[in-house]
Amino acid sequence: MRIEFIFAYVSTGSVLIPLGLSVFQFYRLKGGIVFLFYLLAASLLSDASSYLLGRNGMNTYPIANAYLLFQFIILAWMYFVEFNHSKLIKYIIFLFLIFFMINLVGIQGLYVFNTHSNSVAGLILLAISLYFFYNLLKNLPEENIYQLPMFWISFAVLFYYGGTLLIFLTNNFVIDKSLQSHRLVWILHNFCNIVKNLLFAIALWHNYRNLRHSL
Repeated sequence: MRIEFIFAYVSTGSVLIPLGLSVFQFYRLKGGIVFLFYLLAASLLSDASSYLLGRNGMNTYPIANAYLLFQFIILAWMYFVEFNHSKLIKYIIFLFLIFFMINLVGIQGLYVFNTHSNSVAGLILLAISLYFFYNLLKNLPEENIYQLPMFWISFAVLFYYGGTLLIFLTNNFVIDKSLQSHRLVWILHNFCNIVKNLLFAIALWHNYRNLRHSL
């Protein structure tokens, strides 16, 4: 089996770890972290749908574009809740949706990977996650910051979007020039996705521990 398929299968399977943890404590998830369940479920559904379409020789980019939009909205909304329903983040989400639709309909189209939209989404979430860490250090809580679920979620956002930003910027150019390079960048994407899911699992585990200690 080729290495890119191994990474793809492991990437798809890795979501089951945090998804299982979120299902286990679903009715006790509080605040923005409850939305993580919907993101993980959408990730599994997106990968399964892409696999079935790919097996039948159909274009999977519409699903990838839809999922990455959904991922942006969910992650941004989690920060919206974390920052006490910040109006700025709400406006950012709204403006990004307008930009996404313009790019989808009038610039790049539905059947190619929307590098413009996903690059902008990555930059926005990188900036928000960095602001979260800045704010966390500025206003240190009494409890250990490593026990905060949003700490691990923000670390996941920082790692994933920091690692995949170049992929989002160059994917369509690379696939036209070199199929081998295209395979390598998507191996990197799947590696980043695996790490992201493991960090989400750590966030959910700490959420469970915090709930147990509060009883």
